[in-house]
Amino acid sequence: MWQHATVGEPVSTSLDAALPAACDPDGRVSRGAALVLADQATAGGVFTTLSRPTPMMTLDLRVDWFGPLPAAAISCVIDEVTREGDFALSRGRLVAEGRPIGAAVARYLIGSMPGGTPGRMDERHDVLPPSPAPCFADYLGAEATPDGLVMQPRVEHVGAPLPAYHGGVIAGLLEHAGVSSIDAAFRPLDIEIRFLAPALATLPLVARVVPRRIGRRAITLDLEAHQGDPNRPVAIGRMLAITDPAGDPVRHDLPRG
Repeated sequence: MWQHATVGEPVSTSLDAALPAACDPDGRVSRGAALVLADQATAGGVFTTLSRPTPMMTLDLRVDWFGPLPAAAISCVIDEVTREGDFALSRGRLVAEGRPIGAAVARYLIGSMPGGTPGRMDERHDVLPPSPAPCFADYLGAEATPDGLVMQPRVEHVGAPLPAYHGGVIAGLLEHAGVSSIDAAFRPLDIEIRFLAPALATLPLVARVVPRRIGRRAITLDLEAHQGDPNRPVAIGRMLAITDPAGDPVRHDLPRG
């Protein structure tokens, strides 16, 4: 993953499809990996509005998909960031080879690490090597159990000096759980995640899926992640999946006043 920032140009963050851990078994970029990218990229957009490096925590993340993802590098280009005190809303679009493949929006709380504690950006020193996992599902390493999809903690799942799971990894796990629970005839159309509490990377993360609407054309799923107590989720989400074939997305730039 690398970030591009040039004066007068949009800020963008890209994900290399040559890394197997970022892809699905067919070689396409995994939607879970794209969620990690969207979380990182929208946060990067907020960072450009700050006068100095400042910790943040993700409050919510939504991504809308425009058809299947490609077997090529994808980027998240940030279009705008709106700040209101310590809160920031970051909007971007996912693109590949010049085509729109998705849209992302996320909200952040500036000045706190996960859990609401003050953080220190200067404690970040280690850079991990790329994951050797053969696909994104193996990068997650989640296993199906009667209680849900269980992911054991790994150092590459951590996104801060405080040992908490990266928000994009939590979103990726919930997306993986949702897709694993539905028929392959359905394709995800959107996913929205709300982060409720810090997900400590010293504990396993359990993802559960509750179908809310099942039809011939669309399925709506409720998603949740907890760390031992189903009544105290650390994240909740909702996914919409459809059977309609993917179309050819066209971006329309409307006048802005």
